[in-house]
Amino acid sequence: MADFRGEFLASLDSEDRAACVEMALHRLEMGHTDVLGLYREVLDPALNEWQCKEAEADICVWKEHVRTSIVRTVVEAAYPYVVKEAARRNLAKGKGARVAVLCPPDELHELGARMVADFFTLAGFEATFVGASTPIDDFVAALGHIRPKFVAISVTNPYNLIALRKTIERIHGRLPEGTRVIVGGRAVMHDPDLAKRIGADMVMNTFEEISKLQGGA
Repeated sequence: MADFRGEFLASLDSEDRAACVEMALHRLEMGHTDVLGLYREVLDPALNEWQCKEAEADICVWKEHVRTSIVRTVVEAAYPYVVKEAARRNLAKGKGARVAVLCPPDELHELGARMVADFFTLAGFEATFVGASTPIDDFVAALGHIRPKFVAISVTNPYNLIALRKTIERIHGRLPEGTRVIVGGRAVMHDPDLAKRIGADMVMNTFEEISKLQGGA
């Protein structure tokens, strides 16, 4: 995996989208890695451990956006393997509980939430990825229709914690009885007591935590 990660990151640094997708899908097809390995050992570090070079300071935002866009393409291309792996893991089991995954208003970093939705799918849940920029009024109105057992909200930017709290306050009044709110993301991962302070039921940031959640297939 280390050799593959190095080759992938080199292609990502050179902004070679086609090479990144081809390498990732080849590894998945050949069984040299699974989706969890790809996400956790390659894609997550590619996003969260990258540092812009001082010599490229004037184009750091550009490079970060291109980098994120390429990783997003890899994630979307890998989705058929998510479905296959979920079916293998949950063979002969019925559908799990529904979970809606979204970001609070103004949180534009939705790729982590997109990957978390796949984690829920792999754990046997019926995941609906809502993503960013969905008006909260529309989401609240949809709660009565999709009736999720869990609502998972991802927040990366700590400046959006106020929006996160307001989002939780808004949806609590419309949640079906027994629905629980999960929060996760870089802005909350180091504060385990944050959930109670902002009205959520729990904080989760790893596949292991999600897989232990009651309600999966």
